[in-house]
Amino acid sequence: MKSRMLSLLWLITITLYGCETPAEKTWSNCSVSGKAVIPLAISYNDTLNLHLDEMMVLGWASSVDYQAKEKMLYVFDRYNKRLLSYNLNAKGLIYPDSIYPIKISSSISYIKYISRDTVALYTYGGASGATLFYYSLNRDTVYKSLAFVKEEVVRMKISAAPPYPSAGKPLFFTDNRVIGAGMMLGEGEGENVMTRTICTKIDLPSGNISNHIPYPKLYWQYNWGGSHMRDPYTSFNERTKKMILSLPADHNIQVIDSNWQTTEFYAGSRRDICITSMPLSKDDKKLLDEEATLGYFTGTPSYRNIIYDKYHDRYYRILEMPPVPLQSYTGTYLDKNISIIAFDKDFNYLGEARLPDYLGLDNFFVTSEGLYFLNVGNKNKDLAQYVQCKIEL
Repeated sequence: MKSRMLSLLWLITITLYGCETPAEKTWSNCSVSGKAVIPLAISYNDTLNLHLDEMMVLGWASSVDYQAKEKMLYVFDRYNKRLLSYNLNAKGLIYPDSIYPIKISSSISYIKYISRDTVALYTYGGASGATLFYYSLNRDTVYKSLAFVKEEVVRMKISAAPPYPSAGKPLFFTDNRVIGAGMMLGEGEGENVMTRTICTKIDLPSGNISNHIPYPKLYWQYNWGGSHMRDPYTSFNERTKKMILSLPADHNIQVIDSNWQTTEFYAGSRRDICITSMPLSKDDKKLLDEEATLGYFTGTPSYRNIIYDKYHDRYYRILEMPPVPLQSYTGTYLDKNISIIAFDKDFNYLGEARLPDYLGLDNFFVTSEGLYFLNVGNKNKDLAQYVQCKIEL
């Protein structure tokens, strides 16, 4: 049954590409390291089990925030608008220490715990609704809000993307600015590539908004599907005060300083990998078919999270590969194979290895003991499992 469904999906994709519209010229971005792969040793030791009550649903997109000083994990229950705190010093099944009801009408997709008097809550809600709220648990109220979209961007239809934060592209808070990354759907022939920006900055306390960082040149000419392959992933190095940007179609990463000056580093796999654009023009109506774009995305390699491990001063980058053979089918999409690539603080290659398929790449946190990813294959509704991935370097 799986093979028949897979064949049908690819038949739809091939039909859309090949029958009605002449194929556009594609371009392949191929890895160029020319060096041997170094196997990376990873151990899976300590699984954290968090108790969930009958109201709680913790999934791949749930927002969590780990506070190392108190070893506390803050989890936001977006359906019931509650903030739960779990003390990770506890042994066995971990129950929440505290549950805070959040009195806010907006739909919250991302949280950052700063203190009891400052919890940052973000709502995406379309272009005009991209807003950051500052919430006080002590006073049970929102005491400040910041909009991430300038009025002229909406009025002039400039394609500057408001932030769409997650664990893979968090909001970054410094003394005088808040920075987030996001993307807008779709691609178009003749668009102004310099105004299609990825990052938005709010200066504090003025609230001035500015947009920064267009896509690199490899995105300008060819068609990358307009969605999955345009999704940015970011991290922030608190020591250097620099942001790191990973884009799915690019073997390089971009390191961005506080003045928005960008330096590229090769941070790809040492395997022979080619990432190939779609054989359709950017304005082809076939791109409105989700099966076609999803089939394309699944069939080409792509990069994902760029994670900074401040405890060991190194980076990890996630690589997704097409399943060979096409072995799993979940809902309406294929599961790609996941690998992790390790680099030192200067982006020198340390090694790479395959990761288990059941790890939730959008729900993770970093501790001194390792990376913890949500086990999305867990079927027990009464608990959430976080699997420790310890990089043995």
